[in-house]
Amino acid sequence: MNYLHTTHPKNSTASNLIDPQGRHLNYLRLAVTDRCNFRCTYCMPKEGIDLKARDNIMRFQEMEHLLGLFLDLGITKVRITGGEPFVRKGLPDFLTKINQYEKLETINLTTNAYFIENTIELFQKIKIGSVNISLDSLKPDVFYKITRRDDFERVRNSIDKILLTDLNIKLNMVVLKGVNDNEIVDFAMLANKYKVEVRFIEQMSFNGGGFSGEIYSADEIIGTLQKFFPEMVEHPQMRSTARLFDIPGFRGEIGIIAGHSRTFCSTCSRLRITPDGTFKTCLYDHGAVNLKDMLRSGKSDKEIKTAIRDAVAKRAKDGFESQHRTQQKVHFSKNHLSMAQIGG
Repeated sequence: MNYLHTTHPKNSTASNLIDPQGRHLNYLRLAVTDRCNFRCTYCMPKEGIDLKARDNIMRFQEMEHLLGLFLDLGITKVRITGGEPFVRKGLPDFLTKINQYEKLETINLTTNAYFIENTIELFQKIKIGSVNISLDSLKPDVFYKITRRDDFERVRNSIDKILLTDLNIKLNMVVLKGVNDNEIVDFAMLANKYKVEVRFIEQMSFNGGGFSGEIYSADEIIGTLQKFFPEMVEHPQMRSTARLFDIPGFRGEIGIIAGHSRTFCSTCSRLRITPDGTFKTCLYDHGAVNLKDMLRSGKSDKEIKTAIRDAVAKRAKDGFESQHRTQQKVHFSKNHLSMAQIGG
């Protein structure tokens, strides 16, 4: 079967995906792999995770086809995630292909920046919305403690190079209590030097093992920042999942993402497809339907779109309800999932 969606006529009718709370869903997070070259403590155990067999991971052709269906349904932007997306061979060609989709307004990426130096030229040729870079410490020893890899210099040099471009860069720091929380102000100062959004993220309990860490909350992060930057002013409206703040004189801005507290759910416009093709309407749900399996079993585009609409029609009001539904439905502990398996 030829899965490739080759054309997307400008005048075709698109049905907006709207959930029971009236949220318009136009943003798809597409995880292309569950593999990563790092072993970040908040994402997976030291020994790694049980990886999906190659045949159970979506092929690029399948991803292209599914993305085409989501565009028909009203999705306008996609974020490519992993694992680390650039460990997947063929990703640059995939990005080049989906860049040709007329209905796709922006392509966004999340990466640990290890491979990024060789992709900056590609980013400048396609309709990149933002490049989100995970960087959890500015200190080599703490970087090693978190990632379990001695690659700080390579990562930092690559970030320094991409910050010199005109690309929209966001630096994501997961704040770990007692580990890197003393670097919050240092990270914020990067927004003084560069036109970048520095984003502080609450640690979430998707580390692939038993989670017992103490959360450094979004309110604590804001309090730390306000202590050093009392003139910091919050934007009147939240952008996607982040609360945004300006500090007078800074070139960039500050973002706070309450991933654990889930205070952003009322504005969430995201849908997710995991590396094995599971469609999730919320980070905290168990998955509504496996779209890869539907493709491989010969289901029609109409049937797959119906399955997507049906899942959206049952979307929970927030992450807490979604988590509660999951725990009622299956014997399942979110603590045993890795963010790499979900599509961080």
